[in-house]
Amino acid sequence: LKPFWLKSLAQAPFLRHQHIKEARELQESKMVKSTSLTKTELVDVLHTAKSSKERNRAVKLLKQFDPMPKYEFDDEGFKNKMQPKKYDYLLGYMCFRCDKVKQSNYKVLWNTSKGCKQICHGCYNQLTEREEIAIMRVANQKAGIIPKGFGLGLTGVGDGTR
Repeated sequence: LKPFWLKSLAQAPFLRHQHIKEARELQESKMVKSTSLTKTELVDVLHTAKSSKERNRAVKLLKQFDPMPKYEFDDEGFKNKMQPKKYDYLLGYMCFRCDKVKQSNYKVLWNTSKGCKQICHGCYNQLTEREEIAIMRVANQKAGIIPKGFGLGLTGVGDGTR
């Protein structure tokens, strides 16, 4: 038995298409937008965004991607190679090191062997703290406070308990 509104089976695909179209319109009216853009395309949109609405939409869509951090340049992370900048306005950018999209007033320019990279303030703090800890470790090893070993002072050699 056919419903009274379905005159022939030939109309069934058209009706399914109509329902899909209505669902899409309803989805767009609720401002739940999805995109088929890739991560690199969204990063380009973020860099070329002229309005805050466009930037915010790109940031929102970029947050859906899983970050793929790049820590291979951490041995070049010295404070003298980084320039933190504070802006009076909100910036939208991708951090090179943690590969997360950031909206902040702070941005750090990092001169690596592969060129100048933008990193976030959190990554800048991690790299500078790492540098300070390495300096303190060397000073403490020279003073004899911690034994020389694997770099952490936790060698386990001469313990007597193992």
